[in-house]
Amino acid sequence: MKRNNIVMLVAAIGLAACGSPDPEAQKEKHLKPNTEAVSVEFNDKSAAEKIVGFRAVPVGLVDEGSDPFSSGSEPENLAAECSIVSQGYSARVTAPATVNMPSFGRDTPPATVSCEYQGKTYSETFKARNLSKGSRTGSSLAVGILLCPICGVAAGIAGSGDKVGDAYGFEDLTVSVN
Repeated sequence: MKRNNIVMLVAAIGLAACGSPDPEAQKEKHLKPNTEAVSVEFNDKSAAEKIVGFRAVPVGLVDEGSDPFSSGSEPENLAAECSIVSQGYSARVTAPATVNMPSFGRDTPPATVSCEYQGKTYSETFKARNLSKGSRTGSSLAVGILLCPICGVAAGIAGSGDKVGDAYGFEDLTVSVN
């Protein structure tokens, strides 16, 4: 009897991992703006009409080599003037900061962050990620470790692609001076 219950539980988890996500649930889970974060300015009104949601994203400049003798320590956050430029919008912030970055779903364009520090400009371009896919991968790993390795692999394969309703956005817009 216990074996049947375990099989049913694993099957239910596997089906849940394979199913299409609810677009509204994905938006609520991953696209969470922050009322105290900096807002972007739209220079293209048509871009503003295509927004799926906003995500509060840390923006900063770090010096990862600030203390070569401390292994495993966090990189030093540097105060810097930074600009974020993307197709249809931009923002200026004093880093470290949090910015409500717009999500256009699968069509979210890359964003370039440029920071001025001690007379030099440091720049990096970031691509939006499928945030829902990352969650599914983590769930599959948990299934594989906790319940059934074969089921976890199967759920991971099934959840590895893009699905309708997935949330896209940026996780971190941190530029390194190194």
